[in-house]
Amino acid sequence: MEPAITFRFSDLPLELAFLVLKYAAKPTFSQKESHTDENPYANALSLCRVSRLVRCTVLPELLHTILLCRCGSLRMFANALLMQQAYVETKSDLFFDYTSAVQRVWISHNDFAELRLHNSEVKKHMTSLLPVLLVAPALAIDWFSLNLLVRTVQDAWTSRADLDVDDRHSPFPVRTKSLTITARGLSTNWNIFRHIRKGSVFLASIPHLTYLGEGAGFPDVSRGLISPEVLLRAWMHDIPWADMKNLQTFSVAYPHLDAPYDLATYMENGLDFHVERLTVNVSLFKQDPASFPWVTPPFPVTNPGEKSIRSDGVSFKVTHDRVNFWHYFFKWERVWACLTMAHGVSSRSSNRQ
Repeated sequence: MEPAITFRFSDLPLELAFLVLKYAAKPTFSQKESHTDENPYANALSLCRVSRLVRCTVLPELLHTILLCRCGSLRMFANALLMQQAYVETKSDLFFDYTSAVQRVWISHNDFAELRLHNSEVKKHMTSLLPVLLVAPALAIDWFSLNLLVRTVQDAWTSRADLDVDDRHSPFPVRTKSLTITARGLSTNWNIFRHIRKGSVFLASIPHLTYLGEGAGFPDVSRGLISPEVLLRAWMHDIPWADMKNLQTFSVAYPHLDAPYDLATYMENGLDFHVERLTVNVSLFKQDPASFPWVTPPFPVTNPGEKSIRSDGVSFKVTHDRVNFWHYFFKWERVWACLTMAHGVSSRSSNRQ
């Protein structure tokens, strides 16, 4: 038997070594492996301790997608941003510009009672996060935190206008292209924008709005048995059209339940499903909501990895890969990561039917 060929990692060309480090640093939720690690950032955090050069190499991978699912994680990320400001003041080599690396931010909480209890503290952290939140192209946020974010941005805008009258009519620097609202545990009739401050400069800049749906009727939409208008009517009515002047599309994402499945297993242990994204053309809808061309059932099922345009104003897109759904615990952060990744959905066909 010939001896195995071995080599040291340090013998690799620098370019190849960097590629290996970047791949190793990718959080588990952005890869095809099972989402089993408690901390998806564990590999990247360990690599950051190797050297300053390795830290600068892997930080963009670590910061690309930020999941803040508890008050504690919100506080820790806010503190990390404050540390970068301290590094700037001391001219430390450890400074890293987070705003250049963060592309997606997820903010959600399961315990809204805790949020209300620590409301002032959470608002302070939200203010610290604004430089990152306003430049991240994709933001997913729960309804409670959205209200807090809108108020924080509005206060920042008001302070800016008070300081400089010339800036009063200049556009607010919001680069968010996709806003996803997580409404875990809420029905499709929930008025998410009911308590949102009117005239929001943040909402005015959003071109794409997505809800993560949990309604019982979505399986029938997946099967083409009912019109999506039945489920979306309340949400469409809730959207503050006067404030969201730049809105181009409204979408809802939900499990793609096109085939029979075991309800008991789904409720007790969870099952793997594809994710379907239903998108409405807002420009066409606003022209005449009463005559908007909602698709009429029955209509063909959209297959995994495909996109179908069912009318001038409605389209469906289904992910190629599956994610795990449990009736009592939707892992929406994985769904969202799947939907917002550039390679998350492959459109092999786009046929009008």
